[in-house]
Amino acid sequence: MTATTLINYSTRDFASKEDLELYLERQDAAFSPDITKLFTEAGMLRRVVTRIWNKKHTFRVGIVFEYRDQAAFEACKPLLEKHYLSAVEGLATQVFGSRGVVLHEFVSDEFQG
Repeated sequence: MTATTLINYSTRDFASKEDLELYLERQDAAFSPDITKLFTEAGMLRRVVTRIWNKKHTFRVGIVFEYRDQAAFEACKPLLEKHYLSAVEGLATQVFGSRGVVLHEFVSDEFQG
């Protein structure tokens, strides 16, 4: 079992491969080691960006943010606005977000979280 209790999952759709790659460059720059440390101290446990590959002619990423608890999520919101959202501002993208609490979890012994 991990310490994650709250998850935010979003997908972002882009008009082109170039737009998607620009987003990836900007978000990589936004999550520098110093900024990542701020998020970690605020209670973010994990962040994952995936390239959605099973949809033809789609330029989409999936983004997972995992938080220790509701307080950590609230503490990270201003950090997201300041460091992440400002970095990707102005990109033509459609965002679909969902938030959930962990109800069931399977973690392999081989998972290095």
